[in-house]
Amino acid sequence: MPSHPAKDKPTPKHLHMQARNARRFKGAGKPSLQKQQLGKLARRGLTPALRTELKQLRGSWVPWVRQGGGGQYTRKIRVRTDTALTSRAGGAQSFVGIGLDEHLATRLLKARALWSGISKRKARNVFDNRSRTADLVWYNPPPNQGAAPGSWQPIAGHTPSIKSAAVGGTKSAITEGHGNGRPGSGRDGARELAVERTRQDTNSPRPFSDTLVMGTLATIKHMSDPSTRLKLARPHVKTLPTPRYAALTGNKDLRKKKHFKNLVAHVQEERERKKWEVGSVMRGDKRLKGMVPPVIRSYLKANANRPLAAMEAFRKDVHNKAVPPPVNTSVESDTRNLATKSLHQMATKTNTSGRRQRSLSDARMLPVAPPQNSRGH
Repeated sequence: MPSHPAKDKPTPKHLHMQARNARRFKGAGKPSLQKQQLGKLARRGLTPALRTELKQLRGSWVPWVRQGGGGQYTRKIRVRTDTALTSRAGGAQSFVGIGLDEHLATRLLKARALWSGISKRKARNVFDNRSRTADLVWYNPPPNQGAAPGSWQPIAGHTPSIKSAAVGGTKSAITEGHGNGRPGSGRDGARELAVERTRQDTNSPRPFSDTLVMGTLATIKHMSDPSTRLKLARPHVKTLPTPRYAALTGNKDLRKKKHFKNLVAHVQEERERKKWEVGSVMRGDKRLKGMVPPVIRSYLKANANRPLAAMEAFRKDVHNKAVPPPVNTSVESDTRNLATKSLHQMATKTNTSGRRQRSLSDARMLPVAPPQNSRGH
């Protein structure tokens, strides 16, 4: 992972993109920046069942956490629901129900003393900022050269995104690499270390906002892989002796190329959508806006900081324009280690040095159209 700040030196493609988006911005009447809320963006496109359950759980947690003082929350926080995946027209039900994964560790949400003085709006955003479990999928490389097919799990994810059998519930879920729930253990533990580093920064003028943003940044980095890396699992999945299934693609064997490609498209769509969403929130904060990478920043400006509109404009350009915008093609995550500096420290260094700290990577390739079971609008 890169430890150095980004140079962001514009290429001819960057300059062409900037000119095109400047014309769009002017043609749209130079629209004002619309500030965004992460929790509200994360809820968008979920099924009615998921939204209803989330709202019910939030209705108990928010008043409790705002009472102040100590104590541990004893009521339910996790969201689990039915087999519908999306509010998108044409979405297909899956054999396994999905839930929502909190971007902040459950133990943090249950400790009231950590949220003293939080506003109602911020508390709602903290509670609602989650991912569909089905979208959290990653690649596990071979443990050693020449490892026999089936001796390790080349593709895994958050329960119940990847399965060895097309059955409901948590049975047969493949979660290798997730971790055991402790800080530093696996991908989930790496995410928690990043969140903790930011949460514990007492110098931040907006600690709750920073923690909220870092929860999404660390989820993007650690809890799903970009298509460039996920595709590396393809030859290993192909040679598995038994089938693999995904909540996103139903009872289709991932050993077949077309079904594996469909899964990769779904995971990429949601991972990129999170980047555009958190980028819009950062761009609405004067302290954080310098860390929004140039391609995402350019399209957000041309589209009044509306992440879905900006993302769709990028999608159209990257697939149709003679001179497409630049695309991030790094195989690995293109962000720095998020656990060594807090978000506030990265923002301060960006603003004082003029060189962007890599808290968020730039736009990657998108599918030609949003996949069938991707989150709706």
